[in-house]
Amino acid sequence: MMKFFAAASAIVTFGYFGTFIGWWGLLVIAAIVGFIVQIHGFQSFFSGFLGGAVFFSIYVLLLDSANEGRLSGMMTELLQFDPFFPSVFIGAVLGGLGMLSGKYLRDMISGENKTARYRGKYS
Repeated sequence: MMKFFAAASAIVTFGYFGTFIGWWGLLVIAAIVGFIVQIHGFQSFFSGFLGGAVFFSIYVLLLDSANEGRLSGMMTELLQFDPFFPSVFIGAVLGGLGMLSGKYLRDMISGENKTARYRGKYS
């Protein structure tokens, strides 16, 4: 559980460096974190999903406050819905898929780290 939150916070912390590449830079940062931190499949995706959602929500709010909400107001009039939640969802999916891609790349290079699921008396 500690690796889960460490990976999510690493994506939130280092996600800003991905913005120098473009909006998809979070995918690269999440893939690097997924390569470094060894977490199993679903936990890896969900950790990246959570980290990407938190980072994109902070980033979108900072960008929106920089122009005093003018752009989001015009987009809301044009699209008839608030663009905040779809933007956060896109960031969350980018983080999740990036983290999962980094995990699978590490498994492909070094072999999957298999541990016994049942550690009972008769294992």
